[in-house]
Amino acid sequence: MRKFLKPVQQGTRAWLPAVILVVGISACVNNPGVTRDLKKHSRPEHVRSVDETRDPNRSQTSLVPVRTIHNTGYVSLSDVARTANYHGVWLRDGSYGIGEHDPIWKFRTGESAGTKAGKKLQMSAPAIKESNQLYIPVSALRSLFAPELTMQSRGGSISFMQRAVAGKSRATGGVMPFADAQVSPGRGGMLKIASAGDADTVIEDGRKYLGVRYEFGTGNYDETGTFDCSSFVRYLFDKVGVSLPRTAREQAQEGKSVSRDQLQKGDLMFFTVPGRFNSDETPGHVGIYMGGGKMLHSCPAPKDGVQITDINSAYWQRMFLYAKRVL
Repeated sequence: MRKFLKPVQQGTRAWLPAVILVVGISACVNNPGVTRDLKKHSRPEHVRSVDETRDPNRSQTSLVPVRTIHNTGYVSLSDVARTANYHGVWLRDGSYGIGEHDPIWKFRTGESAGTKAGKKLQMSAPAIKESNQLYIPVSALRSLFAPELTMQSRGGSISFMQRAVAGKSRATGGVMPFADAQVSPGRGGMLKIASAGDADTVIEDGRKYLGVRYEFGTGNYDETGTFDCSSFVRYLFDKVGVSLPRTAREQAQEGKSVSRDQLQKGDLMFFTVPGRFNSDETPGHVGIYMGGGKMLHSCPAPKDGVQITDINSAYWQRMFLYAKRVL
């Protein structure tokens, strides 16, 4: 395995709902929908965010431009991501990814389908690239981004509205502490924990990567030298023979549910991510429980990269969704 020097820390990034991250990747597939005179056949319209709808005097930076291309309405994915407080990133593999701490949605130039948590969804027309922006048909927004985003057509615009409703969240919303499982001693007074050896291996191996930089939607670590939250988990568990899907949302479908007061080392912990349109129901971040209220994970904040965090704090207690045991 190639060895990478630990990158210089890039400082603390504030992880707040108002933060909007938009990064770029380049597409690797020729796009039959792009023409030289694209602008001649396009006209600007607007998709309004919920904040814009409620307050028409807000700055136009909240507007999402829509283009009519070949008689079809298109919207820029980076604008959708920005409006919804998601990351919108050109990934290393040439696709465009959107998500919270890892890419849930992926699109490729010239393809009439996108993927959501690994599931392929058809679009009425191909994705089109122009000026490093990737556009998809407006008609595909609802099938691709619901229920995470709620949209409403209002004449020549579309309003994005927050779906989360107070009191109907799977996130606890409270400050309940995490606790280790009480394990009965076995023969000879030794504690019996299922797959304890694998859990220790995962955690000790994971410590070796402390400080390795976080990169949204990164590729294989042996090639990139970076992790995002779910690629880090997948990389470590693969070493002990446990194959996991790529994203936190998909990984959350694996394993056995575990109560927050019955945690064991090696359990996967899933959290919602605060944001303008977060549903408080869908995992946006995953980490590995280390025992004693500590979690090993890759995250852009409070440090940048692989870090150990005390999860018995108000923030992590509020954002917690559930834990899964895969060992």
